[in-house]
Amino acid sequence: MGTPLSHARAILILSLVLLAAIVLAVAAGATPISWRAFFDGDATMRAIVLRIRLPRVIAGALIGATLAVAGVTFQTLLRNPLADPFILGVSGGAACGAAVASAFGLARVPGLVPVIAFAGACGATAAVFLLARRRGRSDATRLLLSGLVLNALFSALILIAFGLAPANDVNAALRWMIGTLSGATWNDALLLAVLFVAAMIVLVFIANDLRLLVFGEDDARARGVDVERIKLLGFGAASIITGAAVAVAGIIGFVGLLVPHLVRMMWRRDFRFLLPLCALAGGSLLVVSDLVSRVVIAPVELPVGAFTAILGVPFFLSVLRRER
Repeated sequence: MGTPLSHARAILILSLVLLAAIVLAVAAGATPISWRAFFDGDATMRAIVLRIRLPRVIAGALIGATLAVAGVTFQTLLRNPLADPFILGVSGGAACGAAVASAFGLARVPGLVPVIAFAGACGATAAVFLLARRRGRSDATRLLLSGLVLNALFSALILIAFGLAPANDVNAALRWMIGTLSGATWNDALLLAVLFVAAMIVLVFIANDLRLLVFGEDDARARGVDVERIKLLGFGAASIITGAAVAVAGIIGFVGLLVPHLVRMMWRRDFRFLLPLCALAGGSLLVVSDLVSRVVIAPVELPVGAFTAILGVPFFLSVLRRER
């Protein structure tokens, strides 16, 4: 199961990996960085580092962390290794709101699309919970089925919006739909940081109760856990940070599925330790993926969501085969 020392060592290792990934991502790109010129006060170098790359990298680290934490939370609540924000409809709700807004030209209004995307994620979360409620309780199977049904509805609405919208607006929406960190700002990073810290406080507060849910809801109730309250807090916290991540960067799939499984393979399964480990690993994965998307055929920038999907799809299939 591991010892506190081994967990501290794991957190230290992943922290160093994340720091190295951030430094490398800031330094590398289509335009080489001269650190001497940067520290000498060169305006161009400072603008590239401080206004473009650093906020993008920090936002990417926070988005990776939020998606990984949301993924491990959903998997724990549902006791399903294949659960992630996309499957439950949270990402789909945010994507539907943002894509419809973008397709009809609302992206020209600064800050409006992220607000609509965030509202879509919150609305999807509420709808999934309402659909899954039965006799005062939310059933895990009904939650998953409700998420799948809502995803189908969101996909249909997105296609209808694309069919009615002008070509230029569709192209902008499609780029957002496949995930990109391009254009991330310090304001985005600050918003993500505030919501991420708030969600982590909630999840750490209920971490012991979430750990007991792994053994089943009836067993958790017998131990005095208010299961419905814990579900509401857990789903709420994970959904809010997922909505914020999708609002900033669009749909970046498989991070919430891939990272928790990789962490469980190497370290303890206890939810209390999975939270920080998944946050650090998720941040590292997305920062490195975004770096690759920027430099692999520079100066052309590829969508970061494509790289996480390339990594995630084979892993998803391997997990699915093991669960048969």
